[in-house]
Amino acid sequence: MDDMLDRLRIRLPDTPLPEEALREYLSTVSDRLCLRLGVEILPALFSSICVDATVKMVRRTHYEGISSEGVANISTSFVDDILAEYAQEIGDWKSGQAASGNTSKVVRFL
Repeated sequence: MDDMLDRLRIRLPDTPLPEEALREYLSTVSDRLCLRLGVEILPALFSSICVDATVKMVRRTHYEGISSEGVANISTSFVDDILAEYAQEIGDWKSGQAASGNTSKVVRFL
């Protein structure tokens, strides 16, 4: 977690949030990724996705619930699911795990 926190600080150098809040965001994204991956510990390959999604979560902190907003030439919109754009990577990883036999949650038909 400390490595991801260091990476998060590099990506968000001017964030006013305290370390406890950043750790909470990282933990939340990590937990959600683990649920989608069907694992208890986040695989190292997903630390970049965790940091990236956490940056998005932090940036929308003060805009909770906005789905679309427009002012002059500036438009803001947020997706409901921060991890949605990583569905392909998550699916590919799960398929790879199933194909290699690294999961007990696979049904094989003969």
